[in-house]
Amino acid sequence: MSILMNPSLPTRQFKVLFIPFLLLAVSCGGDGGATLRVFAASSLTGAFNDLARVFEAENPDVEVVLDFGGSQKLRSQLEFGAKADVFASADSIQMDLLVAADLVSGIPADFASNALVVIAMSNGPVKDISDLGNPGVRVVLGQESVPVGAYSRQLLENLSIDAALGLGLGFMGDVLANLASGEPSVSFAFQKVALGEVDAGLVYETDMAAALEMGTRDVVFISIPAAANVSAAYPIAVIEDASEPELAQAFVRFVLSGAGQRLLDAHGFGSP
Repeated sequence: MSILMNPSLPTRQFKVLFIPFLLLAVSCGGDGGATLRVFAASSLTGAFNDLARVFEAENPDVEVVLDFGGSQKLRSQLEFGAKADVFASADSIQMDLLVAADLVSGIPADFASNALVVIAMSNGPVKDISDLGNPGVRVVLGQESVPVGAYSRQLLENLSIDAALGLGLGFMGDVLANLASGEPSVSFAFQKVALGEVDAGLVYETDMAAALEMGTRDVVFISIPAAANVSAAYPIAVIEDASEPELAQAFVRFVLSGAGQRLLDAHGFGSP
């Protein structure tokens, strides 16, 4: 497996991947193997690394090349002619734009969900959600055009209008006034806090699992009331001019399969 950018299989997985394997036998033939190129949202990095490894283990003649980045950036690259077989987005907006541009084959399918959480420096000034709006607090969000950025602004609006939380209608404005930077992906927002460049930010709940895996010790996560949180839907689709369309379909089916869903669950993603 190749990654561009900066496990032992479950017993039932053979049945899940049997049909894709047959498809690979057809698509690979005797040419010595095939390459599947997958464009995926940066928040999927850990999960898709594992998915690719398992898929390759079941299909030894296949190499999965992963490109991670902000969903809007990947979508733009595809519109400008970048070549990929599969696109997995962190929101439906970017996928819908590709569909409207006739760049998607078939109907996209939601394969996972996510929500937001506050990430803060463990010794910093943010101990509670309300602290995000305090004067002088340095906050990082995703850019407004990035899925995590759009979700974050929706969340801040939800928090502001939820009278039960008592944050007040001005809360969203107070937090945005503290905005130190807008980042092109959730990975960059996470890193800003982890490196101590800002006090806090909004990232995905799955970043908690990633932080544990990386051994990140200097950050804490503050949960957000479910009634105010957002539900981020992740769609996946085969690209219209995919060089390996049958292989791409096989990979999508694997992501949607029971085995694929268990791997996503292990990385903190919810059901679609």
